[in-house]
Amino acid sequence: MTRRLNMMTGSTVLFAVLLAPIPASSQSKAVSGWYPYGKEFPALNSPAPRLPNGKPSMGGMWGQVRRADVTNSRVAPGYIAQLPFTEWGKQQWETYDPVHNGDYAGSCLPFGFSRTVYGPHPIHIVQDNDQIVFLAEQNTWFHLAPTDGRPFTKDLPPSWWGESVGHWEGDALVIETTNMNGYIKVDTIGHPLSNQARLTQTFKRIDFGHIEHTFTVNDPKTYTKPWTVTDLWTIKPADDRVMEYSCEENNEGLYDGTIVRWKVPKGVD
Repeated sequence: MTRRLNMMTGSTVLFAVLLAPIPASSQSKAVSGWYPYGKEFPALNSPAPRLPNGKPSMGGMWGQVRRADVTNSRVAPGYIAQLPFTEWGKQQWETYDPVHNGDYAGSCLPFGFSRTVYGPHPIHIVQDNDQIVFLAEQNTWFHLAPTDGRPFTKDLPPSWWGESVGHWEGDALVIETTNMNGYIKVDTIGHPLSNQARLTQTFKRIDFGHIEHTFTVNDPKTYTKPWTVTDLWTIKPADDRVMEYSCEENNEGLYDGTIVRWKVPKGVD
C-alpha cells in the first residue's frame, strides 16, 4: 500500500470548527499545544501548554508506545504481565486464528481505540475547552470526545470505536469509552474485548514534551477484574506530519484471496 503526505484537509476543517468559537484574544493560548510545520519547539521539559480554561492542553502530534502485545515485557515498562481471563475470555483468546478466519484489521475495518493507541503510527491531538479530537495516521481515522463530563448517549448504535466522553480530575483528562461492537481486539496479537467492555484512559501532560497515559480495561465478560497498562508518550519532532494512510490501496492480498476476509464471528454477542 502507498502512503503520501496528507494535506490534512479533514483535519484542518476539524481544527477550524473546534477553534471557531474562541475569541481572537484567546486563540494564542488555545492553540499553544499545536505548532506550525517546522516551528522550533521549546525544551521538552518546559511547562505544559494550557487551554483558555486553564487546563493543560494535550494538543500536539504524539508518538505513543507501540504494543503489539500488551503482555510483552520487552517493549517498555507499564505492561500487564498476565491477563485475568474469564472462561469465555480464555476461549476467545485460545481460538483466535487470524490466518484461517481473518482479522478485521487485515480487512481494512476500523481498529478501534485500543489497536490505534497501541499501533505503530502516531496520533495528532487537537483540543479546545470542551472537546478533544484524535487524528490517527492509522487509516486516516478520527475520533472526537466531548470533555465536559456529559453522560453517554442513550440508544446509540454500537460501533468499532464506541462512544467516548471525558471529564477532568484535576489536571488529568479522563476519557471513558463504551458501546463498542464486541469485535475489536486489545492489540495486534488478539487479546479479546466483548461488547460489555468499558475503556478508561487518562492523559496527564506533565510538561511540554510528555504525556503520562493509562489504559484500563473493565470487561466483566472477558476478564475477572479490571487491568491497566501505563505509558509515557513523547511529542513528535516539529517537522513530523501525519501521513495519509489508505489500507485498500495496492493491497492486492485483500482482493486475490491471499488475505482471508474477516467475517462477524459467532458467539461474540
